[in-house]
Amino acid sequence: MQEKLPPTDSRLRPDQRCLENGEYEMGDSEKLRLEQRQRQSRKLQERGWKPKWFAKEKGSDTYRYVGGYWEAREQGNWDSCPDIFGHVPTDQMFD
Repeated sequence: MQEKLPPTDSRLRPDQRCLENGEYEMGDSEKLRLEQRQRQSRKLQERGWKPKWFAKEKGSDTYRYVGGYWEAREQGNWDSCPDIFGHVPTDQMFD
């Protein structure tokens, strides 16, 4: 199943892996790093980021699926997925 998961799947969170392996201090520091990354991602979203496989319906807060996920999953090609658990490139960091 793991080869079918996109790199954004929450089951791949590095802090969870550390906790499952009994590496509690490393898990705690990974959790703090991921929380900082989430705050940075929120700032990117506020600047106009759009979801990859969904589009917002006009005049609504509803999103609809626009395709692409199942095809990427079938091919195991996640090259266009962001590395949400990795380190943020310096040029994308915010204060």
